[in-house]
Amino acid sequence: MDCEARRLRKRLLSGVSSTSFMLGIALGALPHDLHAQDAHAGMKGMHMGSEPAADNAAPANAQSTTGASDAGHVDDVVVTGQAAQDDGEALMMEVMMKTPRGGDVVTGKQAQQQQIRRLTDVQQIIPNFRPNIAQPRQSRQAIRGVGIAAGSAGTGSPSDTGYMVDNVSWLFAGWQWGNLVDFSSIELILGPTGTAGGHNTNVGTISIRTQLPSFVPSATAETTVGNYNHIIENLVFTGPLIDDRLAYRVTFYVDKGDGWIRDQGTGTTYLDNNRLGFRGQLLGVGDGMTDRLIFNFNASNEHDDYLLGTVGDTSLIYANGTRPTATFFQNMQTKLGKQALTTNPYAPYATRMGRDPTHTYTLSNELNWQIGQNTLTVISAGGYGSFENNGFQGVQNTTLGFGAEGMGGMNTYLWQVSQEVRLSSPTDQPVEWKAGLYSVFENAWDKMHHTYFGWDSAAWLNNPAAMPGLYTRWHNNARDFQIAAYGQTTIHFDPSFALTFGLRDSYDIRYGSDTFYPMFIEGTPFSHAQQEAALIQAGSYGSADTGGFTKYHNAVTGIVNPEIKINDNIRLWGLIGRGDKVSAVNTQDVPIYINGQFNGFTPMFNKPETSWDYEIGVKTSFFDDKWISNVNLYWNDLYNFQASSNQTFTSPAGVVTNVAFLANVPHVRLRGIEFVERLAINEELNFHATGAYTEARYISYPNSPAPPDFAFSGGPAIVSLSNTRLTGIPWWSFSIGYNYEHPVGALLRDLGDAFHVELGDWANASLVGYSYGNVDWFYKTQLTSPVSYVQYWQAPYSIVNAGIGLRTEDNKYSLTLWGKNLFNALPFTSWAYGNANASTQVGISTLGPRFFGATVMMTLW
Repeated sequence: MDCEARRLRKRLLSGVSSTSFMLGIALGALPHDLHAQDAHAGMKGMHMGSEPAADNAAPANAQSTTGASDAGHVDDVVVTGQAAQDDGEALMMEVMMKTPRGGDVVTGKQAQQQQIRRLTDVQQIIPNFRPNIAQPRQSRQAIRGVGIAAGSAGTGSPSDTGYMVDNVSWLFAGWQWGNLVDFSSIELILGPTGTAGGHNTNVGTISIRTQLPSFVPSATAETTVGNYNHIIENLVFTGPLIDDRLAYRVTFYVDKGDGWIRDQGTGTTYLDNNRLGFRGQLLGVGDGMTDRLIFNFNASNEHDDYLLGTVGDTSLIYANGTRPTATFFQNMQTKLGKQALTTNPYAPYATRMGRDPTHTYTLSNELNWQIGQNTLTVISAGGYGSFENNGFQGVQNTTLGFGAEGMGGMNTYLWQVSQEVRLSSPTDQPVEWKAGLYSVFENAWDKMHHTYFGWDSAAWLNNPAAMPGLYTRWHNNARDFQIAAYGQTTIHFDPSFALTFGLRDSYDIRYGSDTFYPMFIEGTPFSHAQQEAALIQAGSYGSADTGGFTKYHNAVTGIVNPEIKINDNIRLWGLIGRGDKVSAVNTQDVPIYINGQFNGFTPMFNKPETSWDYEIGVKTSFFDDKWISNVNLYWNDLYNFQASSNQTFTSPAGVVTNVAFLANVPHVRLRGIEFVERLAINEELNFHATGAYTEARYISYPNSPAPPDFAFSGGPAIVSLSNTRLTGIPWWSFSIGYNYEHPVGALLRDLGDAFHVELGDWANASLVGYSYGNVDWFYKTQLTSPVSYVQYWQAPYSIVNAGIGLRTEDNKYSLTLWGKNLFNALPFTSWAYGNANASTQVGISTLGPRFFGATVMMTLW
C-alpha cells in the first residue's frame, strides 16, 4: 500500500459507520480536516455488521461500515478488496471463538474460489441451512428445518428464519432472489433474534454483508463460462469521489445460460439462467461519523416454474386397499383421446410454460454518529418488488388449466419500508449495552389465476362452459406494520464469566383481504352463472369478497445468554430464548362450497407462534488455534406452530364437510446437535467440516389434513400426526472439505522459456496454485405423510464440488477450473401419488445437475 493509501486508511480507522437519506447534505457539511488520532480514540472497536455480534456478549471484529453499530464503536474500515476478504475471515474467527452462540460463516474468499453464486450454493457448506428456493416469489428458506408455514402461499406468512442484507431485514421470500455478488461474508445466526435490532425471528437468521467502497481506486472483471452455454460476467469499480471524504463502489453482473431440462415438444429449456443486477454504493467519512448509501437492482426472466415432473401413471393406493376407478393416463385416453408421452421428469412434454419476469429495487442508508463514547445508529431502507409467475405446466401436452397441472399463475407486487434507531455503548467495558426502536411496514398484493381453462378443459370436465381462456382472478392483500423497542446488555462479572440478556417488545398490526371474481367470456352461449359453475366444478371459485380484517398482536422476545471462559482455549455458553412470531395472513382465505353452493370463508388469520429455545455449547481451540471446534445442542419448543390444519364445517342445511386452511399445530419440537470444525495443518492446507442432526417432530398435531390415500369414500379427512417427524428434512447432514494453496513461482515464465515463447512482462509474476474440494452428504428424507399406506423416501445422496486454479500472489489475476455436483446427484424434493386428475409427480431439485466450467478474474487497475 502506498503512502497515500496508508494515510487514507489511518483516517478511515477514525471514522464511524453511518447512514442517512440526507447523505448529500451531510457530506456537504463534513469537515475536510480529519484528526485521526482523536477520532480513533472515540471509535476503537465498533463492530459494524450483522446481528450475531448484536445478540452476543462478544461483538465481532469484522467489516466496520457494512451495517449498524452492533457493539458501540467502529473497527477498521475496509479500503482494499483484499481487506474486504480479510473481514470475512475475521468474522469467521469471531463467530467460531468469541461469539457465545451457535453459528457459521461463509467468507467472500470461499465464495470467489468455490463458485458460490446463490443461496442454494450456501446449503452445500452450511448443511443445517436449506434455502429451498423454488422460483422468484416463493421460497421455503429454513434453519433447523423450519421457515415459512407449510401450506401457505408465502405472501403474508412470516418466517421462522430471517434474511438480512447489510443490517436490513427483508421479510418477503422474493428478496432472496438474484445472484450473490460482491459480498464479504454470509453468516448463519442460530436461535431467536431481535433483541439487539432488526426484525425478530424464532429459529435464526441468514445475514449477508457486502463489500465496502474503497478509497483506493480499483476495478475488477470476472468472467465465468460453463456447460449449458452458461456465461457470467461480474464487474466491480471502486474509488474516491471527493478526496478522502466520499468513495463509491459500483457492481454489475449478467448471468445467462440454457436450462438443463429440455421440453421434448417445444425444445424450450427450463430452469435456465437469464438475469442481471446492479449495485451502487456511496461511503462518506467525516469527523466522528460515516455514511453508507446502497442501491440494489435485480432482474430475471427465466423459465422457473418447471418444478414438478411426471414419473408414472397414478400410483395411489387407498388405505383401505382399493384404487381409484380410473387413473390419469386412462382418463387422458377416454376423455381426450390422448396417450401418455413421457414418464421421464427431465424430458417433459409441457404446455403454456411462460417465463417469470422479476424485478426488485432496494435502497438502504445507514448513519453512525459518535456521541461521546456512545454511537447513534440510524438505518433506513425501502424496497419494491414485482414477482410474476406465468408457468402453467400442462402435462403430456394437455391444456387443462387445473388439477393435474402445476399451476404457477401467481403474481405478487410488494413494497417494504423500515426504520431503525439505536444507541450503543463502547465494547470492552464491564457493562456493554444497546437500545433502540425498530419499525417496518410491508404491503403485498397477490394477483392469482391458478385455474385458467385451456383447450382440453371442457372435455375433461364434460362441461362445455369450461371454455378456453375462462379463469378466476384472486386479488389478495396482506399488510403488516410493526413497531418495536428493544434493549440488550452484557455484564462482564470477571474475565471468566459474562452474562448477556435482552428484551424486545413488538406490536404488530396485520391486515388481510381476499377478492375472487371470474373473468367471464362474453358473447358465448353460456351465461355467467354457467361459467361460474364450471370454475367451481374444477375446484376454483366464483365471485366472492371477504372484506378486510385487522388483527393486533403484542409480542415479547427475550434471551439470557451466559458465557464461561474456562481458559484461553475453552469457552462454555448457554442460551434460553423466547421468540414470538406474529399471525400469518391467510392469503388463500378461500370460499367454502358445499354441493356447489357458497357457505362462507376459511379464517383470515391463524394464531401467533411462540418459541422457547434452550441451547448449550462449547467452543475450543488447540495447537495455537490450528484446530477450532464448535459443538452445540439445542431443544426448541414451538407452540401454535403455523401450518395447514383441518376442521369440520357445517352448512345451514346441516351438511358437514372438512376444510383445510392455514392454521396452527399445537406443539412442534426441534432438537439436535450441530458442529463446526476447522483444522489448519499449515498456512497452505486446511480442512473444514460441519454437520447437523435435526429431529423436527410434531408433539401434538391432532387435526392434520389426511393424506391422499385416505380420500376413499367414507375415509377420514382428519388424521393425527402427533409424535411423528416433520417430513422433507434429512435427519443427518454433513459437509467436509479442504482448501490447499502452494506457491509455484513464475510458472508461466518457465513454461514460456521451455517452449521459446514470449509471454510478456505480466507472466513474470509469482503464482500460487490452489485447489479445493467439498462433499455434502444428506441422509434419507421422508417425502410422504408418516401415516400413508405407501411410503416414499428420497435415498441418501452426496453433492461433490471441486476445483483447481492459479492466482498471482497479489490476487490481481486468477484462473479456476471448477465442477459442481460432479456425480450428477438429482434428488427429488417431493412425491405425489396422483389421482384420477393427476399422474405420479416428483419435485425437481433446483440444486441442478453436473455443472463445470472456468472462471477468470482480472484486476483492471
